[in-house]
Amino acid sequence: MLKRIFALLAPAESAPAPDRIPLAAAVLLLELAHADGEFSSEEEAQIQQILQQRFALDAEIQQELMQLAAETKKESADLHQFTSQINRNFTQPEKEEIIETFWQLAFADGQLDAHEEAMLRQLGSLIGLSHRQLIDAKIKVRKDLETLEK
Repeated sequence: MLKRIFALLAPAESAPAPDRIPLAAAVLLLELAHADGEFSSEEEAQIQQILQQRFALDAEIQQELMQLAAETKKESADLHQFTSQINRNFTQPEKEEIIETFWQLAFADGQLDAHEEAMLRQLGSLIGLSHRQLIDAKIKVRKDLETLEK
């Protein structure tokens, strides 16, 4: 367990790419959650659920990852360093799945803010998705949420 924490804490250029992927995903999720100027408890819970499901992290590692992601988010100047990790390590279908996850987070507080939508468009572009793929993911997530609400 300590080895994994140290791998996440290692500088980006020295840590193996697979160990940086959870950090990159967590930072991008936090960026999206803060895009509207608010960070709700629903968004925090959604991020933790996403990280748990995607990376099978235990609670202690997940807490460390969230703290490191928050610090990294404050220090980062752009999204490219994080989206490049996704581009290098995910297939096109996995990228589509990731953008669906981002849409789920954007809808977590019950409303889609214009800043969140703009960030999702930027993220979609940075990870190599077409506008059509981005919209398809948005529609799918909306339908899934509507089905859950019924």
